[in-house]
Amino acid sequence: MKRKTLAWLVVMVCFATLFVWMLAYSSMQRGRQAVGHLNIRIERDGPLYMQEQDVRDWLKQHGLRLEGRSFDELNVSNIEQILQQNPYVAEAQVYPVGDSVLNVDMRQRNPVLKVYNAQQVVFQIDEAGVEMPVNSKYAVRLRVLTGFLPFAPEYGLNVCEMADTSEQAVLKQAFLLNDFLREDPFWDAMFEQIYLTENREFELVPKVGGQVVRLGHWEDKEDLRGKMERLRLFYLYGMGDQGWEKYSVLDLRYEGQLVATKRRGF
Repeated sequence: MKRKTLAWLVVMVCFATLFVWMLAYSSMQRGRQAVGHLNIRIERDGPLYMQEQDVRDWLKQHGLRLEGRSFDELNVSNIEQILQQNPYVAEAQVYPVGDSVLNVDMRQRNPVLKVYNAQQVVFQIDEAGVEMPVNSKYAVRLRVLTGFLPFAPEYGLNVCEMADTSEQAVLKQAFLLNDFLREDPFWDAMFEQIYLTENREFELVPKVGGQVVRLGHWEDKEDLRGKMERLRLFYLYGMGDQGWEKYSVLDLRYEGQLVATKRRGF
């Protein structure tokens, strides 16, 4: 019985050794192989504004010619870092699969707000709060932020990490306001512009009606929600038949109130 057990253990050890050797040999052989094909895959949550050729061009600009090089020569970590330096890329993973294939998996940034600063420099903020440039090759329709914004973009900066006391903290507030609007299909469809006044107060411009909705400031999300619920009730029950053209200003700056200013002629 002991001999059978010993023989079985010897066989298992031999198989395990053979398996490890085969893995090592396979890895060594793959390392010697040349990259024959780049399999570039781009994940996105919104419109696709990066194409495979854009990725190839970016790699080429940074001196990376991957096809034809052996896998042993590749510094995968360095390739990923270079890809993630692209302002339109949120994440990148590079790894070999099969024979001579190198996978390049990328997740593009998804812009949610377009910003026009005081100098009319245009940039975007993605869904994570990161500033990114506009891609002129691929147009994306977004809500816009305009007004008194006297600072230049800092690509790669996350506005959510800004101190509330900093001059650019208004970008964080605007981003959170935009997020609030995006969460509600009614508000998301209603407003096309966020405006920052000289007094650093926020206003909303709807797609129809031409009113200015003065939000002012809010303490937190619940305070903002209260303002917007007053506005919703006014839209539903207070506008009347001529409501969309009747009022020029809807003012929510006062606690618990909505003050509506009529246009001349009404």
